[in-house]
Amino acid sequence: MRKILSVLFLFVASVAGFAQGKYAGNYKNFIGKSYSDSKNIQGLSGWKYLEGTLLTETRDEEVITVNVFRKGTTRLILFSLKEDTASQEFVINDLLQVTSVQTGWTIKTAVCRDNKINNVWLVALAKETSSPVLKTIKKVWRFNPDKRRIEAIGIQQIDCLNEGEEQY
Repeated sequence: MRKILSVLFLFVASVAGFAQGKYAGNYKNFIGKSYSDSKNIQGLSGWKYLEGTLLTETRDEEVITVNVFRKGTTRLILFSLKEDTASQEFVINDLLQVTSVQTGWTIKTAVCRDNKINNVWLVALAKETSSPVLKTIKKVWRFNPDKRRIEAIGIQQIDCLNEGEEQY
């Protein structure tokens, strides 16, 4: 019985581990890396820092952030956790590599909605426009804070607020 439970535990742990990094592409080795300055992460020299957002409340025990980097037509979206709010160290929990982002398309984080309901966990590849809401969405992913991994989801009912444009 003990052997069966041990084998079952190892199987479940290995399946959970495989899911993390599923969309990391060539950067899966970054998962688990620590950093204290999101604009200066070791191994990302040559990458331009585009944005970073705090996804949890400042008073939460666990802090989760998302950071976006660009190199050519590739974007890296890093979801990081800080379990000890007294620490300055963040740990990359999962990341998303999006390749071939064409001119006129953008990565949106923390400003997307599912059926008009804000959902900070969504990441979308959206067509840039000057309208206050971006409705042409090519791909969507969601960081699942409970499972601590990125999951692909459907684009139906997804839109993103266009920061800098008047919101209605």
